Amino acid sequence: MPTPNAPTEHYFTEKPKAPSAPRQVTMQVRGLTLTLWTDRGVFSHGELDRGTKLLAQTMELPPGAEVLDWGAGYGILGFVAALTCPTCRVTLVEVNERAAALAERNRAGLGLANVEVITGAAPEALGERQFDVIISNPPFAAGRTAVEGLIDDAGRRLRPGGEIWLVIPTNKGAKTFQRFMAQKFAETDTRTITGGYRILWGRKAAQEALSTV
Repeated sequence: MPTPNAPTEHYFTEKPKAPSAPRQVTMQVRGLTLTLWTDRGVFSHGELDRGTKLLAQTMELPPGAEVLDWGAGYGILGFVAALTCPTCRVTLVEVNERAAALAERNRAGLGLANVEVITGAAPEALGERQFDVIISNPPFAAGRTAVEGLIDDAGRRLRPGGEIWLVIPTNKGAKTFQRFMAQKFAETDTRTITGGYRILWGRKAAQEALSTV
């Protein structure tokens, strides 16, 4: 139980101060039953949140794609991607060191050789790496600027024809974020609206526009 008057700590904190109490939770998503290690101080540590589950059920991944799970937490989205697309190569990036350690522990427990976990803040921790697909349940508690920064970086980090899949709470500016995506991607769409969430999708142009100079 939280200590009265304790300072609020966000799940995207690099070094969470909440006392560690690791435990396993079992969840069902997209026909998979996953038992994963979780802990205090990480996002949705007690259960699979509805937004993440909706994105996991909706996202479509082309065979052989290099996939980035941006803000991976303890790994749910990335693991679903790796298990449903075994020819994909999946990178998880997570700033919360406790969550990243859990993701690596879970990756090893699932025996996923096609998954890599990177500990650090995106986009800096990713360097110049590029991907075919980016999936994310963005950190809305970090503010609108952080989410727009993710979308903006994805517009550069995705390869030509690459896709982005985001889950956005309808009441936290989903329509505004879709308009922002439309400035960065050749195609955008709302793939699903249900339970207070929207799945937003975007695709980068298949080739860069040629200069007319």
